[in-house]
Amino acid sequence: MKRFKSIEKLVVLSGIALGVFILVSCQEGDELSTIELSETEQVEIFSNSTEVSNYADEEIDISYQAQLTENTAGRLESYWEECVQITRDTLAKQVTIDFGEGCTGPYGRTRSGRVLITYDGEFNDGLANRVITFEDYFVNARQFLGRIELRNVNRNEEDILTASRSLVDFTVVYPNGNSMVINGSTTRAWLEGEGDGDPSTNVIKLTGSYEGVSTKGRSFSHEIVEPVIADFGCRLSGGFLRTEGVIEMTLSGIRRERIRTVDYGDGSCDSEYSVTINDEVTTVTTEG
Repeated sequence: MKRFKSIEKLVVLSGIALGVFILVSCQEGDELSTIELSETEQVEIFSNSTEVSNYADEEIDISYQAQLTENTAGRLESYWEECVQITRDTLAKQVTIDFGEGCTGPYGRTRSGRVLITYDGEFNDGLANRVITFEDYFVNARQFLGRIELRNVNRNEEDILTASRSLVDFTVVYPNGNSMVINGSTTRAWLEGEGDGDPSTNVIKLTGSYEGVSTKGRSFSHEIVEPVIADFGCRLSGGFLRTEGVIEMTLSGIRRERIRTVDYGDGSCDSEYSVTINDEVTTVTTEG
């Protein structure tokens, strides 16, 4: 009889211990998943994600400009520098943009390493799909990883060139070792400048959504609620690429739900945009 009582007591104690363990674990999990980020930290996430998205759009523009050049022939002097080497492999259907060990070129950024562009069909065909990847590639001391895909290139009913821009583990690694990763797809509509060979006239409309992981490991998502306008003429003149549009942003695991938006402005070419968190507006000044 004593033996049975001892076993019964052991089972009860084990159950209590297991219950305490589960309760503590749940509490710890809840605490980890519902941390409260300061407004400064949130603005940093939003500004970094905007910067990474801009980088992706610049790389797409660089890939388009590369199709206009072959080695040094036809080089756009105001866009490329002499240290850039552009070569084509028509059999492999690949274009390589080689910035060597360091070259200040498009958009005033210092680049090193190589950008590889693979395509289907003929590369000088504006409807060709493109996949952009990177080899030991750095922009202003930030390393780029992952790939950018331009697919479903077509013309809509208004004869505007459109394409889906997919970011696949597109990663920017900062000099301190932290990184930001973005995945997702947006639709690009080439409103102005298509086919004229002048990057300063390019105006792109972006719609869609994407998600990512911040430099501090926080998951987030973006939804474009008012079309974003990317004005490359503004960027080339020293302003900010995104001149118009609104994005709603969501951070995962935040204790209190808040409305967060990024507003890129009214179309003016400047270097500012605003981030709104719970009716508190912060103006972000960029360096392009």
